Amino acid sequence: MGQPDRTLRSRRTAIAAAVVGLCLAGLAIAAWQPWHAGSVEDPAAVSSGRALAQACAVCHALERGAPPRVGPPLWGVVGRPVGSVDGFGYSHTLATAEGSWTPERLDHFLANPAAALPGNAMTFVGMADADDRARVIAFLRTLSD
Repeated sequence: MGQPDRTLRSRRTAIAAAVVGLCLAGLAIAAWQPWHAGSVEDPAAVSSGRALAQACAVCHALERGAPPRVGPPLWGVVGRPVGSVDGFGYSHTLATAEGSWTPERLDHFLANPAAALPGNAMTFVGMADADDRARVIAFLRTLSD
């Protein structure tokens, strides 16, 4: 009877260790967010994001106080309520969207605007690379007072 008890205890210990390991791995994955690759404390990420955001500047002003262009200005976009720039003619989708432009929401939107908010009028097809999106978001976070 001693041997089966020891085997059973070994299996239970192995299973418990595996469960703990999976839980820790899950917590680590949940804690990591793609925009962490580009924090405002990382000058290289911000600089790279500034260069990448020049594609945005074709339609969106990046300067403080700039009027809307084809798209709304991006100054202060991080944390701003969606569809809230006065004087800009938003699509119904964006005009009625709830919430704010958090880094998470920006990441999702920049990955695929049409899928993130179906019916929006933005013609940009999206930015596939998560690190590039993180860098752009790091730069956008610097566009505030």
